[in-house]
Amino acid sequence: MTVSSNRHRRPGGPLSGIAALGLTLLAGPALAQQAEPVPSIPTGAPVSLFPSPPPATDPAPAPDAAASPDAAAAPTADARSPKGVMVEELKAQDPELAGTLGPDNGGLPPDLWHGLPRADVEALVAGIPAGLTSPALRDMTRGLLLTSADGLGAGEKTRNFAALRTEALLRIGDADGADALRNVAPAVLEDEGAALAWLEMRFFAGDRQSACDQVPGLLSRFQHPVWQKWQIVCQIANGQMDGVFLGLDLMREQGDKDDLFARLAEGAANAVKTPVKGVLEPTPTQLALILVSGRPFPPETKISGAGPLAALARLGTLPVPQRLAAAERAVAQGGLDGPGLLSVYEAVADADPKALTVAAAKKPTPLLRAQLLKALRAEPTPAAKAGLFKVAMLASSTEQQAGAYGALLLEEARQFRLTVGFASIAPLVARLHLLQGEATAAGPWINLARDDFNASKDEGAFARLWPLAAAHGLLRETDFDRARWVRDLGGDTARDKAEEVLILLTALHGGKDAPLPPLADGGAPPGQVKGAVLLDAVTALGSDGAVGTPAFDLAAILTDLTRAGLSDQARQIGAEAIAGLLRPGA
Repeated sequence: MTVSSNRHRRPGGPLSGIAALGLTLLAGPALAQQAEPVPSIPTGAPVSLFPSPPPATDPAPAPDAAASPDAAAAPTADARSPKGVMVEELKAQDPELAGTLGPDNGGLPPDLWHGLPRADVEALVAGIPAGLTSPALRDMTRGLLLTSADGLGAGEKTRNFAALRTEALLRIGDADGADALRNVAPAVLEDEGAALAWLEMRFFAGDRQSACDQVPGLLSRFQHPVWQKWQIVCQIANGQMDGVFLGLDLMREQGDKDDLFARLAEGAANAVKTPVKGVLEPTPTQLALILVSGRPFPPETKISGAGPLAALARLGTLPVPQRLAAAERAVAQGGLDGPGLLSVYEAVADADPKALTVAAAKKPTPLLRAQLLKALRAEPTPAAKAGLFKVAMLASSTEQQAGAYGALLLEEARQFRLTVGFASIAPLVARLHLLQGEATAAGPWINLARDDFNASKDEGAFARLWPLAAAHGLLRETDFDRARWVRDLGGDTARDKAEEVLILLTALHGGKDAPLPPLADGGAPPGQVKGAVLLDAVTALGSDGAVGTPAFDLAAILTDLTRAGLSDQARQIGAEAIAGLLRPGA
């Protein structure tokens, strides 16, 4: 098996017919209706745009002499066992393969790594990029990393696999997932890289004491100078100033050249409160010293990483605009959830709702989104609340609607009544439900939006909704006249966008017949390459996610996921991309 970062541009791949189909659908007249019309919103199970493949069943793996004896369950011995049959007891799972999820609670099948060399699996997990801004991509990556596996392929072990997964979880901002994995695999802190990532996460999450409690043991176990620095940070945080200067002397004797850290530590130990100067891109330990000292620092200071950004968002001494900007960046990278974001919004002054509507016509800002949400939560009048909801949706991105900000908006949208009076916002309510993964709840709102569309009252809003509903199997693509659809989207200027949407829909519903993706080469059964195909998709999409990825490249990724039996994950990614292409107001 080879890991290729350029695989989605291969000639003659599964999209050779998708492009032609997308162009043909837009160039020709609407497809003929079926002889017997089918309701667009089914009353029972959702109606798929194309026939769904039968549920994938993984074939039994071939015997492998190198496979772990833990991979197969052996019957327990009792008096009924046939004579001459050797019976072994089940062994406990290897802790480095342990997880908190399985197929029944959001994880993948336990054989997700079968047939793949260990070196390739380790490289794929280590290659998961930091700062994934796509909620769908983060969700499926989290599900994979927390899945309890029953074995890895053959090959030399270079790192503890639980430690690698913990590091990856922390890179994508999932502190809770990393803690959960550490609970089932305590040996994580015996790996230096994972221990450092965990310590930084706990410290910047505000749980300084639990982080500092681990420092003495980690300092005695590992030799890197960074542990001495964290010891100094914790001494300052705990008011143990005598040990600070001794630690700094030890650093200098060991040849450490981090003069900035030393200056910050001396300033903190001497209770200096003047603004920090000359710190443009602080390291984690330098930032930790600034935070424990309580000193202001310039707004142009560059802070990165989900944990540090979340720490800045919670820093009450920071000016509100800086806190809001840090909070939105932390949310985008998974480091701050809805309640955490809401706690930051509590520092924002209330604003006149009418002024907010006017401001939304300009470039939306983090302050505007915070004020809109506060006003929306406080508004008692249903009609006014609906108006603020519409403005908040138009002022937020697809990723924000699919993430923590969207979850807060959805809490307010649940209060809207499913009546004709709310038909004007029905497409937006349905969109938000779909992006938040609530397809069933979206159905009635899609019906209400379609009634407005049939009455020619929605001014093109339904044109931006139905493809997203079709991605979830809630509407039939063939129910819509393509000429009118393109016209409602914006005419000739929207033709390219419409073609991209159709390409993605075709990939979502037709990918089952495509050839196996490259990572399946080498004879591994399709059901046993899920982990590699999913992580290959994460690597290919990168931190920017599906929104903005060229349609042909993304369609190849969706086809690979569907072909490997990951149709749910493909649907999440594809729907997010379609929603990005058809963003209201864009």
